[in-house]
Amino acid sequence: MNDRPMSPASDGVVELRPHTPASLEPLVRWKNDLEIQRMSDDEIHTYSREQVAATLERWMRPSEDVVHLAIGLTGRAEPIGFLHLALIERAHQRCRLGIVVGEKELWGHGYGHQAVVQAVGHAFDVLGLERITAEVFGDNPRSARLLEGAGFVQEGVMRASMLRDGRRVDELVYGLLRHEWSKGRK
Repeated sequence: MNDRPMSPASDGVVELRPHTPASLEPLVRWKNDLEIQRMSDDEIHTYSREQVAATLERWMRPSEDVVHLAIGLTGRAEPIGFLHLALIERAHQRCRLGIVVGEKELWGHGYGHQAVVQAVGHAFDVLGLERITAEVFGDNPRSARLLEGAGFVQEGVMRASMLRDGRRVDELVYGLLRHEWSKGRK
């Protein structure tokens, strides 16, 4: 976002910050982790260090239609995951959220929830958006609970939407509107 860059956001524990070269090694690990690949929309294959470096370089460049952020913990240089607000459409005041907490030993500690809450606040309060969507695989209840815990509402199911591991998988569609977010914060 050239006109309104995402400044580091923090709640004292979890911080969203721009990617730096320190993101490379963790991203190489996460992009090549089969369990993480199965839960995200990445294709299941091996990513070379060069491919991940090219992705990171793209994520570090300012963009009008996507904000890529590292999820960090206060006092820890290496990120624990990544998050994006993508497909930002100013005319329709909407975007799509995606998140991966890559450090599996930190799953279930609420860090993903805190990161989503910060990103949603940024999307509504700073970017002036009115709607955020997210999709999760139907067989990923952890991600569904994460979104629901942050106030997202399941709006539908795209049946047999993705081909993964030789089988068709549903995608659950979630949405959050600014007025729902504002009401939940009062």
